[in-house]
Amino acid sequence: MNIDSEIRNFSGLSANEQARFMTRFMYELTLEGRNFYSPGGQQQIDPMKLRFINEIQHRVTRFIEQILIDDPARPSDDVTLRLLLAPRAEKAIEGLMQAAYVRTVQAVA
Repeated sequence: MNIDSEIRNFSGLSANEQARFMTRFMYELTLEGRNFYSPGGQQQIDPMKLRFINEIQHRVTRFIEQILIDDPARPSDDVTLRLLLAPRAEKAIEGLMQAAYVRTVQAVA
């Protein structure tokens, strides 16, 4: 995945399209988060990965709000997309972020 290309594509979207894209990403990320606990509660929870997902959700939901209110203090598209797509030492986290992102691109295309 070419991060610079994804940044250009995202930056070319209207504010409404950006908010929709990020909202769909949040949905896809919740699906990834389900891999770290079992519905019946019988499996161990992976707190590190769930905490990571929660922190990303925190930042992205705020970013969505800032898009919708046209907040001039919002982080740049570049900063936000790099937060989502940057290579990570924890390859499981990198994989789940990329999987959620790819499904988002497919869903909103």
